[in-house]
Amino acid sequence: MAATPPPRDGLLPALTDLDVEGYRALAETPGARPFTPGQVRRWVLDRGASDFAAMTDLSRPLRAELATRWRVRRGALERTYSSRDGTLGLLTRLEDGQLLESVRIPDGERHTLCISSQVGCAVACRFCASGLEGVVRNLSSGEIIEQVLMAREMAPETPLSNYVFMGSGEPTHNMEAVLRAIAVMNSPDGLGIGARRITVSTIGHPSALQRLAQVEIPFHVALSIHMPTDSGREQLMPGLGRSQLQATLAAARERFERTGRRITIEVVVLAGVNDGDEDARAFARLLSGYPALVNIIPWNPVDAIDLRAPDPQRIDALQRILNAAGVNTTVRRPRGQDVGVACGQLRRRADANSESAGN
Repeated sequence: MAATPPPRDGLLPALTDLDVEGYRALAETPGARPFTPGQVRRWVLDRGASDFAAMTDLSRPLRAELATRWRVRRGALERTYSSRDGTLGLLTRLEDGQLLESVRIPDGERHTLCISSQVGCAVACRFCASGLEGVVRNLSSGEIIEQVLMAREMAPETPLSNYVFMGSGEPTHNMEAVLRAIAVMNSPDGLGIGARRITVSTIGHPSALQRLAQVEIPFHVALSIHMPTDSGREQLMPGLGRSQLQATLAAARERFERTGRRITIEVVVLAGVNDGDEDARAFARLLSGYPALVNIIPWNPVDAIDLRAPDPQRIDALQRILNAAGVNTTVRRPRGQDVGVACGQLRRRADANSESAGN
């Protein structure tokens, strides 16, 4: 049996960082019984306990002993931002002082959680605040899982139905932690979330997609394409490196053929950048016959970024041209604009406020 992980940076290891089988390590705790790991796992993942004191079916001496070896969580909810449209932004303070954001998005009976995989982002898309200062660090699997736990706690009367890795960071740049978190999310002994309710949004490096194609859990994959040409993508997403659209689409098709999950193509639409009729025709040429749904996303304005949201008429025109070419499309309407929950703005605003308060 694996030994208790050593303290990291002087801090006890967190239970949320464990995979489902990893809870067996708790059986080594003095006073533990064979069923103790399962009890604790259910308290953490099913009931959302944030400390050992809440685990009332464990003896007090055992809880005290566990607390000398483990923490339950790595972060704490610092603030929430509520929009008029029901969108809820959650800002978490991590143990190293970094800020992490996730967003609950209601849409009829669907309640989606947008999950971050990194603090900051290396892709540095020109339209996104997440990458304005680059990437700070990867999140642990536990820091990813805690976003789900905290979002559940904020509105227990409206259970989450969908989970999308579309927050700060590029998920495939933190592949191991993301896949470890998804395994816990999907496991019947973890969070019990069906694979079809989980989506990983990625810029689509072919090698990363080939790796995803080998993952047994059949979650959805969304490709953040945004531009219909390699040169256009490299200009709009300077941290992408070399764009390889054809190889990206081929690798994503491999994932589709293995899982049967249709690919989603994401296009954030910007006025004067990719909202013209010729842009739509270029997307149509690229995607005609491809097994994908194109998600047209009008840009949600971000402070300090000198770009413009597209006119609604341009969105209608893009959709009409793509549909006429046989490309299936949907339009995602902007949410949470009044509280600025899109694209890394919560963390950036909170950091700026902290700096101002310290001056």
